[in-house]
Amino acid sequence: MSLNIADVTRIAKEAARAESETLEVAGVTLGGGADSEYVEVLVNVHGCSASPCQVSVGTFRDLSESALRVEIARKLREHLDSHRS
Repeated sequence: MSLNIADVTRIAKEAARAESETLEVAGVTLGGGADSEYVEVLVNVHGCSASPCQVSVGTFRDLSESALRVEIARKLREHLDSHRS
């Protein structure tokens, strides 16, 4: 059973907030039609040197809430780390 878009958005906002106050989820979109498990999470990065800066994080919504939160947080952390180096 897949999480709905509202749940994915809520989880993504929680994960972004936990990673950095500079991250703001702009939205979530299906990556392959209404029946697709794949979603793209669009995240604005405030204070980015290439302002405006928006990151797209792809994941699947057929994960548990906790697994999805960990997956999104990991991908956001990787993005933030790559900008610091």
